[in-house]
Amino acid sequence: MNLKHAFAAAALATTLAAPAAAQPTEIQFWMGLTGVNGELLTKFGDEFNKSQNEYKVVVSFKGQYPEQRAAAVAAYRAGNPPHVMQMFDAGSGDMMGAKGAIVPVSDVFRRAGMQFNPADFIAPARGYYGLPNGDLLSMPFNVSTTVLFYNKDAFRKAGLDPNKPPKTWPELIDAAKKIRSTNAAACGYTTTWLAWVQLEQFASRHNIAFGTRDNGRAGLDASLDVANNPLLVRQVQTLVDMQKDKSFDYGGRSNDAAAKFISGECAMLTQSSGGLGAIVQGAKFEFGTAQLPYWPDVKGAPYASTIGGASLWVFNAPNRSDKEFRGIAAFLNYMKSDKVMVEWAKTTGFLPATNSAFKAMQDEGFFAKNPGRDVPILSLIEGNKGANTNGYRFGRWTEIRDVYHEEVEKALQGRQSAAEAMRNFERRGNALLRAFERTAG
Repeated sequence: MNLKHAFAAAALATTLAAPAAAQPTEIQFWMGLTGVNGELLTKFGDEFNKSQNEYKVVVSFKGQYPEQRAAAVAAYRAGNPPHVMQMFDAGSGDMMGAKGAIVPVSDVFRRAGMQFNPADFIAPARGYYGLPNGDLLSMPFNVSTTVLFYNKDAFRKAGLDPNKPPKTWPELIDAAKKIRSTNAAACGYTTTWLAWVQLEQFASRHNIAFGTRDNGRAGLDASLDVANNPLLVRQVQTLVDMQKDKSFDYGGRSNDAAAKFISGECAMLTQSSGGLGAIVQGAKFEFGTAQLPYWPDVKGAPYASTIGGASLWVFNAPNRSDKEFRGIAAFLNYMKSDKVMVEWAKTTGFLPATNSAFKAMQDEGFFAKNPGRDVPILSLIEGNKGANTNGYRFGRWTEIRDVYHEEVEKALQGRQSAAEAMRNFERRGNALLRAFERTAG
């Protein structure tokens, strides 16, 4: 053997004898967003991985929130759920009902031996995802609320003041009718997420309950209570009446109506503040942002709108190690950093979920330089607070939302009255709540 071959053989022997480098512990993170927002979440996962070598976050999209939740339930039953899952606000009741499957995020940090203070998060988020003892069930992340986007060009064309968006529902109705009568747009107003905007956020804006037991927050035996609420019936009837002349044009149950606004077809849109990014990218007109309208004859209105968006939940699993929980805590700690929260809020239109990120954006003058971007925050923190502005927590709510959609759609189609829609929604929704109570209780 010549000298060259001898050195090569020695090097190979040394390599074979050396222990393999420790592989990073994988943390599976399931997200519920696509497009720009999903790309940014993937980027955050990559940046966390580059910041250390002990853990590797794997970011995956498993479908929209309801589909993702179903996939997570199946994975949990198989003993291999994700470590962290992004779940929208409507799924909170179901996640709470999954006894043993979920580890409260405050407990995750305690188990990892890391500091975690729920008071770091903005008060509306703490209230929505919190427990009576002050702990957090899940970590607020893509926090949003409903806002009104309006087409300033269409307002000018209709002879409306582009700097004075409607504050009340009567003002919105008048503006929508003027937009139609002047043909400034093919439709005056549309809305995304019908149940979220016209029931959940609408109820908070007027401090009315739509369910018993603190809107489901106080126990599984809660029931819907909408049939005898004249304000909820009035709102459905308002949409029915406005649709007759396309002052209102129904755009579907989820986010599809946003396209009607972005294209210029409809001049006003109620939408999640997190929809801003798509509007900025797609709209070819000047637009403004305003708070969700309210009925001025309701005493105390406008009340604060409530939290929407999603939070990050932690799953338990057989044989899930302490190191995995430390990795989960480290990743969540990164996700609540000012760096992440500020970039997320600036890029997407979601709100900064922590007080320090909100202050950082204020200090740099972001809101002063970007008029309207503080509207959702102000809607949450400046509106009057009441017994019914802290959100809700019902099981099987995504199914119950669809019952609301079905019944209101029948009213919009002239197949039943607004009052009948609310009666049928209450009856069918309560049947689903009783089924959930039997399962979870």
